[in-house]
Amino acid sequence: MVGFPIMWILLCNILCSETLLAQEVQVPEVVGDHDDTPKGIQDALQGMQPEVDGWDGEVWNQALKGPMRQLSDAVFLGAEYDPVALGKLTLPAARGLWLQAAPEDWLAGEGPWWFHSARSLPGESSDLAMLEGFELLRKELGGQATRFEWHVESLEVKDDQRVETQMHLILLRKVAQTTVAMHGFWRAVWQRDGDGHVRLAAIRELEREASALRSVQASSRLNGFVDRSVSLFGGELYGSQLRPGIDHWRERLHTKLGVGLLGHHGMALGDINADGLEDLYVCEPGGLPNRLFLHLPDGSTKDVAKQAGLDILDFTSSALILDLDGDGDKDLMAATASGLYGFENDGAGRFSKRFEKLGTDLTSLAAADMDGDGDLDVYACRYSSPYVSTGLPFPYHDAENGAANWALQNNGDWEFHDASTQLGLEVGRRRFSFSASFEDYDNDGDQDLYVSNDFGRNSLYRNDGGVFENVAAEAGAEDLAAGMGITWADWNRDGFMDLYVSNMGSNAGQRITHSAGFIPRAADGTRAEYQGHARGSSLYMSKGGDGFEDATVGSGARRTGWAWGGLAMDLDCDGHSDLVVPNGFVTGESTSDL
Repeated sequence: MVGFPIMWILLCNILCSETLLAQEVQVPEVVGDHDDTPKGIQDALQGMQPEVDGWDGEVWNQALKGPMRQLSDAVFLGAEYDPVALGKLTLPAARGLWLQAAPEDWLAGEGPWWFHSARSLPGESSDLAMLEGFELLRKELGGQATRFEWHVESLEVKDDQRVETQMHLILLRKVAQTTVAMHGFWRAVWQRDGDGHVRLAAIRELEREASALRSVQASSRLNGFVDRSVSLFGGELYGSQLRPGIDHWRERLHTKLGVGLLGHHGMALGDINADGLEDLYVCEPGGLPNRLFLHLPDGSTKDVAKQAGLDILDFTSSALILDLDGDGDKDLMAATASGLYGFENDGAGRFSKRFEKLGTDLTSLAAADMDGDGDLDVYACRYSSPYVSTGLPFPYHDAENGAANWALQNNGDWEFHDASTQLGLEVGRRRFSFSASFEDYDNDGDQDLYVSNDFGRNSLYRNDGGVFENVAAEAGAEDLAAGMGITWADWNRDGFMDLYVSNMGSNAGQRITHSAGFIPRAADGTRAEYQGHARGSSLYMSKGGDGFEDATVGSGARRTGWAWGGLAMDLDCDGHSDLVVPNGFVTGESTSDL
């Protein structure tokens, strides 16, 4: 992977017959004797040379890397503002339209606080010479940045000498007890001078967001987060198994044991011994035992997985702690590389296997009383990963050639059967499903189901008395994108649950899908579908239970990177649900595509 995420390597290869690409390009030679890259991905590496394949925008994107590094050094990262170095990067008549805000307008806060943000700055924009504008911005930020990143979200090639970009800038600055993060959004014009050097011709600052985290006294209820992993899990266990990442274990365990490239291992919370304290079950890669941490009264934990009979060595992607047999104690359902397994709790925290359904490609689990008979049923998502198989999703942006999800109806006495057809969950079940979540979005008393799918549109199954119907399109929550996670919360406190969908956000994908050479002969709407596929995460606000309104752009919830899920919680104790989103992706040495 050099410059592009693998998702977009696959996309461009699949669509090359629709573009202007005509060159014969050889698949790069495999490096080393132990390369196990699937043939489908090796084939997809064809046509990935922007200089010869017609991707003019990506050629420009590469050309901007050097000037942007010099710009960040001259303005943001240097100990002093460097107008001389900046002058070499800008055209003589270059000007900028800058947002005006005094530091106290967007950084100040009163008392102990975590986060302060100002997305809409007061005052009007000022038209300034480029050097003057950057000097003002540096002063408003308060000086030197600790870290600075930039990402080109979109790019329009005007001609051979000029390009217009929209850029996302991320800046961190640490001063004393405060860490400030700034997100800036610019429209910039770049132009080659007489010597062929790329220089900055104009800037319009579109938006500036800031958040600050201030360390306060430990006695404060707003004292932020402190990493307690070592004290909670024990230094030896944490250091030897939990702290090392996937790369560490892939170097030490054979891949056939199930140490995946991307991880994808969940966890489950539940009180397994009825002492009123939540315990934690951690799913692990193949070859490493899953862990069951018993929550002790003093706040520490003890790993009891072996004693409980739950130290599974198989690759485990997901688990649920819940009462599956109605006897009052919490059982466990685990999704592994070989299938789905149910374990009965004897009431004292010891488990025995009572159910199995063999099958591959399981990703995550969700549970609810789907049929209204009083016991819990289980919905299992499945995902045929193109990273580890030769099969590719087709069509890329709306694929239905994945493994079929299971809607497992609980018949009692640890008997479950796949009732997808009977329950109305057949439509859309053969997509590439990452996650599912039950919620009564229409407040009619039964549990509805939302399923987030990669490579295509999501499903919202409305439950009407135990019969489900996929109403995602008519409800306005289909979200045709690279779906990963699902988060429900009542963000506007109107009594109805709103929906946040964590998706892939790819700058390379946004640039490519907006370029003139991208599927130029596609049917109306197809280009927009691909563009939405790389847009980022989505926020849907409930319309009083009668469907949803797409509030993604105006809410500021879109730009969460390559997101995998989300957690809604009131972080600052102000009565509103905030949102925490984990993100990231496997990449090469270049991180400019993420």
